[in-house]
Amino acid sequence: MKNYYQILEVSENSSIEEIKQAYRKLAKQYHPDINKLPDAYHRFIEISEAYEVLFQRAAGKDKAQPQIDYEEFLNDVRETAKKQARMRYEKFERQHKALRESGLYDVGLLFKYIGKILLPIFSLGMIFIPLSVCISERSIFPFFYLCFFWLIGGFLLYNSYQEKDKYFNLGKFYYSYNKIKELYIKTNENALDECFYCNGLKANSIPFKMELIKVKEIKLRNNGPMQHQAGYNRKNIIIIFPRSQKAFIIHSIISTLKLCCILGSLLFLPITSIVWRFIGGILMGWIVSSALLLFFQTRSKTAYMNSYGMMIKIILWLSVISYCSVFNLSTFNIYTTALINFGIVFYLFLDAFIEQILKIPHKLNLFKPLPKQYINLTKHFEEKCMLYLEIPFWTTIYPFVRWIF
Repeated sequence: MKNYYQILEVSENSSIEEIKQAYRKLAKQYHPDINKLPDAYHRFIEISEAYEVLFQRAAGKDKAQPQIDYEEFLNDVRETAKKQARMRYEKFERQHKALRESGLYDVGLLFKYIGKILLPIFSLGMIFIPLSVCISERSIFPFFYLCFFWLIGGFLLYNSYQEKDKYFNLGKFYYSYNKIKELYIKTNENALDECFYCNGLKANSIPFKMELIKVKEIKLRNNGPMQHQAGYNRKNIIIIFPRSQKAFIIHSIISTLKLCCILGSLLFLPITSIVWRFIGGILMGWIVSSALLLFFQTRSKTAYMNSYGMMIKIILWLSVISYCSVFNLSTFNIYTTALINFGIVFYLFLDAFIEQILKIPHKLNLFKPLPKQYINLTKHFEEKCMLYLEIPFWTTIYPFVRWIF
């Protein structure tokens, strides 16, 4: 018989909570999506099996079992654990595949490669800053009081050297040239649904997928002073928007143009403040994308975010940044004060609470989309489904990322 306590790395007197904590830790460590060892999948199932058995035992559900039925009980538990482990694995596989197909995986991987390229340059810069200060001041003392610069630079270079064999082994991009070409050329000739974004066209291309969240139950637990826990059960709902080849191409071009406008503004817009250059890029991206959608008579794929609540949030954001800025109308330039960093970080935390306050007047429904939406989406909005979790940072980052992609 397997030693389930040893597998889960707990003692025989462990409580249910300790068994749960051990399971979460080991399941995360040996999940096949994270752990690339050949036996990770079987180890994951073994851990799930041990959890099921020990959880039943700790809960006292098997104490009254006769000895003659114990093996049968263990077999049932093992089969249940294996089935649940496979279901969890398949669920993670589906989520991972959806992430890759969305293109976000490739975008993240691209930034990782860019970071790997820039890291040695940044490290060398950190090392040479004290040297350049020593040369400019003609003194050796800056080399010592700026020692943390060359210490950090040296550590980063050493760490990069240690990983030299696998430095650029970050994985392969999901979308190759041929796969991207196929996305834009291949169509479904048997499509019957109408495109939601272009009137009169068949939905013969890749549909637009959007995920909604419905919180079913919030659980609060108090284990004593400074030991409060909060959790919730949620349901993820996938909405599929039928889309034509024309709409797919227009949406792809718009995402590219938005990125180009933001990067171009950051690099070339003649404004001192990098924050306002970023805002200028967003404004240019919105103008260009709106003009393109109007010209080709195509609905925006992010129109579901156009609401009075989102407008109020944008106005508040601009108000906070404007308060931390200085406008020089004579030179048509904008500067930011020393408060800008504090203001942005503070409001990133505050944004989630403001969104919850805006949702208090249920009759106004400030976050109801203003343009007409796909019927399935409208139905789920009426059922109080959310676009994203209302947590700090995420209420700002998620809408912005979705607006681009």
